[in-house]
Amino acid sequence: MSDSHSSLPADTSQGECAGASADEDSRWEQVAEAIDAFSKAWESSLASGTADPELFEFMPAERHLALFELVKVDLEYRWQYGRAPQKIEAYAERFPDLGGAGSWPVELIHEELQVRMQAGDRVTEAEIRQRFSSQATALCDLVGGLAVTGTPTCTYYAETVKGGQSASDVQLATAVERNFKPGQRVDDFQLLTQLGRGAFAQVFLARQISLERLVALKISSQKGSEPQTLAQLDHPHIVRVFDLRQNDEHAASLLYMEVVPGGTLYEVAKRVCLSDPVGLSGQLLLDRVDDNLCASGVATPENSSNRHWLARAPWHMAVCHIGAQLAEGLAYAHSKGVMHRDIKPANVLLTPDGAPKLADFNVSYNGGRADESPADTFGGSLVYMSPEQLQACHPVLGGSPKLVRGSSDVYSLGVMLWELLSGRRPFEDEAKDNAGELARLQRMIDGRHYVDFSELCKQLPRNCPESLRRVLVCCLQPRKDERFQSAEEAARALRLCLQPRCWKLLQEPTNRLAKLLLQFPVLMVIVVGLMPNLLAGFFNYRYNVLAIIQDMPTSSVNRFDKVQLVVNSLAFPLGITIAVWAALRAMRLLSGDNKEEAVEGGRRVLLFGRFVSMFALVMWTVSGLIFPIAIDWGQSIGFYLHFFLSLALCGIAAVAYPYFLLTALAVRLYIPALMRNKIITGPRWQDLQLVRKLNHVHLLLCALMPLLGVLLLAFFSVSNDPKWPVLVVSGGGLIGFLAMFFLYRYTDKNLSALEKVAVEVPRQMT
Repeated sequence: MSDSHSSLPADTSQGECAGASADEDSRWEQVAEAIDAFSKAWESSLASGTADPELFEFMPAERHLALFELVKVDLEYRWQYGRAPQKIEAYAERFPDLGGAGSWPVELIHEELQVRMQAGDRVTEAEIRQRFSSQATALCDLVGGLAVTGTPTCTYYAETVKGGQSASDVQLATAVERNFKPGQRVDDFQLLTQLGRGAFAQVFLARQISLERLVALKISSQKGSEPQTLAQLDHPHIVRVFDLRQNDEHAASLLYMEVVPGGTLYEVAKRVCLSDPVGLSGQLLLDRVDDNLCASGVATPENSSNRHWLARAPWHMAVCHIGAQLAEGLAYAHSKGVMHRDIKPANVLLTPDGAPKLADFNVSYNGGRADESPADTFGGSLVYMSPEQLQACHPVLGGSPKLVRGSSDVYSLGVMLWELLSGRRPFEDEAKDNAGELARLQRMIDGRHYVDFSELCKQLPRNCPESLRRVLVCCLQPRKDERFQSAEEAARALRLCLQPRCWKLLQEPTNRLAKLLLQFPVLMVIVVGLMPNLLAGFFNYRYNVLAIIQDMPTSSVNRFDKVQLVVNSLAFPLGITIAVWAALRAMRLLSGDNKEEAVEGGRRVLLFGRFVSMFALVMWTVSGLIFPIAIDWGQSIGFYLHFFLSLALCGIAAVAYPYFLLTALAVRLYIPALMRNKIITGPRWQDLQLVRKLNHVHLLLCALMPLLGVLLLAFFSVSNDPKWPVLVVSGGGLIGFLAMFFLYRYTDKNLSALEKVAVEVPRQMT
């Protein structure tokens, strides 16, 4: 498949904009239908062995709009399958609408050059300059050095694509690449099929004889650091490089790596371009993978969980999943000091189960070489480059390779994911005139710096979720400090997009109450923790006076008043003091203080409800022992049991209600705020499981409240005893249980969401 993105001609590209008229949309629909029908006709012809379809038979009424795209499709099938391959001149002779030499669109010529190189046909700079003299500069720019070059202009791009190889290296590479054919044995490798070809290397499917395994073998004159750099990387989403051999007989380097037979994301992106992304699913990717597996004789995995998920996933979810996997691979590479700098669909290979793997047979630079020059950064494809990478290649602007770090790869990843999602790249980067490469670079830099994201986002499919839209916009920010600061951060954000509830949980709240709770966290948690205790204490006092104390001797009543005054005068001030201290200690992280204790501080925030619950339990237990003893030693067992049950009923409310309220606040507001402000990366998994267990215990306590109310009614009815307090607490206990059950369920769902971003902590550290 070719390595260019199939796009509309320049004069029709605006038809895809959100503001295009209904008439323009209808015209493009006709074009898309024609392209789809022509592609299906080619597939049918190849499958049945019948005659090749004729391009003119699929020409819609909007002939001018469709002609360029139909020619691209025809070029690809003819060159890829060897069905009477043709060049642009042959099409121009048959279809005068294409115009004469010099007026053909650069992207159409680029398509021809790319499919020819993919098919193994030799493309040289001399040919480009002879056939397309007025467009040669732009074409060398687009080809990016893949053509065999000779003059200074294209040699510059050829050298920079390979990390600044010398002219002698280029000559040697040209000699080396033409010496190998399928069936030949080179060193320990039997060459089976050519997979790719460039100015500096050939890539073969080969059998390593000594180990009896299939490998992808890159044969080149590579002298730089690429093999050593690539050999450091061992990650499930990076193509694994096995080793490097030097072959003196052929004066070549043999770099061999794992075989990834599912094709590339380029094939997928091209298919998306010809479809309506809204109606797509991950099956689109699997179909392209299966086509390549069938062509290479590899069996399709039957029990792959990744394939099952992709087959059912909407396209935007599949793109998000792919992006997260690639970002994780990038994060690993960056941790090893390796920048990719050439992220594009053609450099992402697909495994049989649909998983992506980063590959780059051209470049993969170490991130810290002192000898890097601006030319070193010009290894990737222009249209996927970040502003700082483009600027580093512009001699007038004086950019530096030292500024092209991991966030630049994140930018390129964002461009690629945008293309996969919408079927088009976010920026109009194709060369539309004969301006020099520096002018084009400046135009591209300006386009990225002055982008209107509100208008740009209209390109995205209407079913694209807000979460993914925000992630892509963040990736494409022109200023590095406004992007994700690392690929790991981008991976986490993309993973969040796959968990809608978790993503929503971590967004800044919009309602006033939530904002108030976040603005004054210490005050809010103190109020929430104390209010149930104050209400329970007041109710318990009134109940004791009406149901227990009133029938006692006057001396006992007086002692009761004195004891409750002393106990409450000590207990509540002490409780408030300790609660304020604990709240300040737990909630100070929300103001950004003591970030060095972030992990432990986050745990205190999450488990603050447990602290209040345990503290209330101790206080009410002590009160339950002090009150009846201090009032009268000579009462019956029934008196003490009655007193204890009334205290237990109110104590449960004072323990369980604050716990659920504070835990719900911590899980819904405070922990997400800590993550949003990058104080913690996530709650600890072990802490979330502890909260689940505590939730069960406190829900059981809430269920005991109406039962205790019934017991008080049944066994401790006293003459002239007004039954409304017990009725209130029984009915209130039932209502409270239902309310806490709702909080229990709500908190449980939020805990499940937070588990998606939880941090695993080794047992010895907990």
